[in-house]
Amino acid sequence: MMTNDTILKKILRKILSKLGLFVHDKALQGLLYNFHYKYGYTNTRLRLKPLDANNEPLPWFTYPAIEYLEQLDLSHKSIFEWGSGNSSLYFAKRCRSIISIESDKNWYEYVSQELLPNQKVIFTNEVNFVDAIDKLNMKYDVIIIDSLLRYECALKAVHYLNRGGLIILDNSDWHPSTSTLLRKMNDLIEVDMHGFGPINDYSWTTSLYLTREFNFSPKDDIQPTFSKAAIHQVSKYDSPSEISHNANESKF
Repeated sequence: MMTNDTILKKILRKILSKLGLFVHDKALQGLLYNFHYKYGYTNTRLRLKPLDANNEPLPWFTYPAIEYLEQLDLSHKSIFEWGSGNSSLYFAKRCRSIISIESDKNWYEYVSQELLPNQKVIFTNEVNFVDAIDKLNMKYDVIIIDSLLRYECALKAVHYLNRGGLIILDNSDWHPSTSTLLRKMNDLIEVDMHGFGPINDYSWTTSLYLTREFNFSPKDDIQPTFSKAAIHQVSKYDSPSEISHNANESKF
């Protein structure tokens, strides 16, 4: 009896064949299968929205950045976001509270239709977009910069970030001056997550800027978790071996 995975692989081979793409390497077939079905890339391309394989919203970040954030416990964290969209819904399901600033009126009206109780979207024009964080006069555990005037937003973000928090800058490879501002001028630890992500057919970079006191806990005290296409196993060498244990005992 064929499993669902076997059936999907057969379907994928047929699709590739119809497109004139004859993939004979089984490893390449597996890679395509994982990318399309476990990461939901087929779904996100067809619907042109950042979604996973189960139609759940995703931030429009690279997959490595999403998977890193996925393993963190954000349930007691407050988030501020310049820009709004599927990322707002994604974080609202995981955090204590999230406030998003949006400058596109039509988009604001669209995202406002699906707000969760811990989620707030504020509309402002482009002139007041950056300064919207001043009016709230609060500090946040996570600040996301993913819209207009990213350098100017970064200048503001460092003043409203809680100790032990992080700033997320998407498309950081396109904003080197903004990255330098956060990394060098504000002494944040930069972690660059290069890779592919929802919708796009090219790779890009989502960067995390951690304060020196960064202290987010992993869910269930497990980190790293298995990624979506990982082999789920634990190495037999993950704990001290009996030989090593005996050798250490003999020294005393």
